[in-house]
Amino acid sequence: MNKLKKIGLSALAGSLAMTTANAVDYVVAGDAAMNYTSETANTSTGNGDAFSLDTSLYFDASGSLDNGWDVSFSMDWDNESGTVSNTSTQAAVTMGSMGTIQINQIGGSAANAIDDVTPSAYEEAYGMGGLADGTTGSNVGGDAGFFGSSTNSGSIQYTLPALEASGATVTASIGFDPASNTGAASFNGTQGGESGMFYVLRVKHESGLEVGAGLEEIKSERVGLAAAGQDAKDEESVTAFAKYAMGPVSVGYQESYQDSIDGAADFEANMWSIAYTAGDMSISYGETEAITKGASAVAERTTDADAIAVSYSMGSMTIQAQRSEQARSVAGTAGSTTLDETGIKVSFAF
Repeated sequence: MNKLKKIGLSALAGSLAMTTANAVDYVVAGDAAMNYTSETANTSTGNGDAFSLDTSLYFDASGSLDNGWDVSFSMDWDNESGTVSNTSTQAAVTMGSMGTIQINQIGGSAANAIDDVTPSAYEEAYGMGGLADGTTGSNVGGDAGFFGSSTNSGSIQYTLPALEASGATVTASIGFDPASNTGAASFNGTQGGESGMFYVLRVKHESGLEVGAGLEEIKSERVGLAAAGQDAKDEESVTAFAKYAMGPVSVGYQESYQDSIDGAADFEANMWSIAYTAGDMSISYGETEAITKGASAVAERTTDADAIAVSYSMGSMTIQAQRSEQARSVAGTAGSTTLDETGIKVSFAF
């Protein structure tokens, strides 16, 4: 993110019993951007234009303990939707050769970090909104980056120290979320959630090739379901990707699948993109396909999306633009729902 301003801030932290100090010094950074979005759809509710502001604040603190361990905290506040909200909060303890322990209060897990790793000069092909309304609610699909969302908040993870061999760097993480599928956990926990685990492995080679995979498992705690034809069962999500960078060109391909919990609709997705960067300018093109499998009386839905994006920096100003097209079809139904979007973002760093 672009740095807007850095200031020192002292915040009380009496709960940090690991140190003898009663305060933590935070560094505050931020970004400032102006946005324009235009949408055209073949439905009466999917058209419109809007100007908006995207301003965020990032609070970061870090320090070292007497034994050489490093401790860091981070918290992000964003008002892109017009309402200020906490969008990301993590704390990590790096123990040298013993690895790193991290708590993800809101977002930031190693699993969510690989939900979509395909290169882009702006957003993902499905990332601007509209038909890309995720895998919750009415399960209309569209969001291909669903992997890791179940254990992304309220989880603890352990990451091994990076292992280097034969020009390759290997990183591996394992995480546990005692209240999966419930969002961020408060200090006294959240009742009713299922416990979950995630496992992530990434290998990056000096040749420019990177491959990785992830597994997320959620244990069902429900005894029965009201919906006919559905059985309580556990959830399993998997993803795998490959990226290759050669000079100014980078390409990526990824597939994901989710066998959903308690008989809900399953999901699968594939995505690919190519990006070219020359100096201060980048351009990318990508495509995704997200499928919501049929469940009970709900028919299977397929959402295809493609997007071309460009980014250009001029000193302290960066201009990004993207044109995306999405189309959703329903099995057994003629025609499709379409949405064309154009987004322009101008951000500044002073």
